[in-house]
Amino acid sequence: MRIYELLRLEIFQNSQLLTGEIGLENEIESVMILEALDIEKWSRKNQLILTSLYAFENMELAEIEDFFQKMRGIGVSGMVVKVERLINRVPEWLLSFCGKYQLPLIKVKKDVTYEQIVLAIYQPILNHQSHVLKTYYEVRQRFNRLTRNFSSYEQIMTEFYHMIQKDCLLLLPEQKLTLRFGTLPHELVVTKRVKMPIGEFSKNHYELLTLFSHSESKEYFALETNIANNFSSECTLLVHEGEVGLKETDLMIIENLIDVIQEKLQMDFLIKKDRYTRLNNLADAILQNTPNNLDEVKSLLKEAKMDYYPYYQGVAFATKDLPTEEKRMLRNKLRSLRTHTLFFEHHNYSLVLYNLKDEQRRLSKEEIRRQLVDSLRQNCHLVIATSPIKPVATIKEILIDCLDILRFNQEYLIANVVDIQDLGIFRYFISEEKLAEVADLIFPELIDLQLRQPELFNTLFTFFKTNRNYKQTSEVLFLHAKTIRYRIDRIQELLALDLNNPLQTMNIEIATYLLHLKLRRKKIEKTSYLN
Repeated sequence: MRIYELLRLEIFQNSQLLTGEIGLENEIESVMILEALDIEKWSRKNQLILTSLYAFENMELAEIEDFFQKMRGIGVSGMVVKVERLINRVPEWLLSFCGKYQLPLIKVKKDVTYEQIVLAIYQPILNHQSHVLKTYYEVRQRFNRLTRNFSSYEQIMTEFYHMIQKDCLLLLPEQKLTLRFGTLPHELVVTKRVKMPIGEFSKNHYELLTLFSHSESKEYFALETNIANNFSSECTLLVHEGEVGLKETDLMIIENLIDVIQEKLQMDFLIKKDRYTRLNNLADAILQNTPNNLDEVKSLLKEAKMDYYPYYQGVAFATKDLPTEEKRMLRNKLRSLRTHTLFFEHHNYSLVLYNLKDEQRRLSKEEIRRQLVDSLRQNCHLVIATSPIKPVATIKEILIDCLDILRFNQEYLIANVVDIQDLGIFRYFISEEKLAEVADLIFPELIDLQLRQPELFNTLFTFFKTNRNYKQTSEVLFLHAKTIRYRIDRIQELLALDLNNPLQTMNIEIATYLLHLKLRRKKIEKTSYLN
């Protein structure tokens, strides 16, 4: 209720507004009888004050003005003064302060009781609140009928649109849903945002948006809220005000819709989680705890809907230091490369299993690099392991191969995307029990050379990398060929190396490559740590 609406009530027909047009739009939410001047302890915003001026007896004007300043600061709606009981006329100081602090002042006669005034104010307020609450529960019942039938987001929003009769929009990014109802133009641009205070019957946060349509050269207004939940990415609801704006009952419909959307998001999450657990358990049974009986394996693949084709391939990546969202994004990108997939989650790694028609459908390293180009560029630690294609009879080897590749690459960084062929001779050392034997190939003299004279070690590595070509080595290192020959002679002397001995040279070359890969891994880890 507002001041001008109050004056229209029957009980105020013989009252008099003493302050003209001041504060007629002021909202009234409660009423209080003035008994003491410590108003900051008992009053609140949008409150109407009733007084016979008894509390102001024997008060200095400075104290009274301080009281009016406090009323203005609190946001009091106005004052009703009762005459012909304790006073015969309204004092000049009261009119002066009401005018100065922009407070409407209403004079009523002595036969109007405080009880009548209080009832006149609270009855329409209580009736309105009752109407609002009734709307809330009626709307809830309508939504409950939908939720009992496991309705879709589109069905829920259709019901909402019929109830509120306002153009609206629901965005659910994770579900890739954009549900739009109404006829407003699509190219509206937000030009202003204003946060709205939480109302008496609302618990969600809203913003009032000013929108502009360039095609129509017209402004629109809408209410926006982000539907908070722990089960999905940000969800946004937008409701346009229309010509008459949004009423409090409209807000009750919106509040109900938000509750229903949150409940459905939670239900979808639980269903998705249950399916995830079931599929992950199936993947575990197929790849890690593979039955010895081939028929049992085929039965598990059929249950997982992975029995369309005769061949299988795995692609895995370590997840120990990856955020949950990045793990999900990588998994989804890899799964999108083929139609029939199953993923296996472990706390240290994730693996995507592909069901392939033939070997031509095999995932190549180049295809994976293209798909994950941004992730590989941003995360130098990220390593992708790809297994060879396997028939169902040897499907258990897929997980073993991928884990062995990841384990080897964590010690000796070969590349970001690695398959078994990249390991060459070292594929016979990649199992966990044999990986320690690889380190024995790097003999102490070579490690000492790298630590004490890194420029000589780098020369040796480059020399092997260029197929022992002095000229190419000098070009890569930007050194004179004579300098390269001098350095190689010096290296042979320090390592007791005879380049004419093929077996000895091969062993040194393998050890040099291994040490280079190990140092490369440590350098990347150190750089990542410093950043």
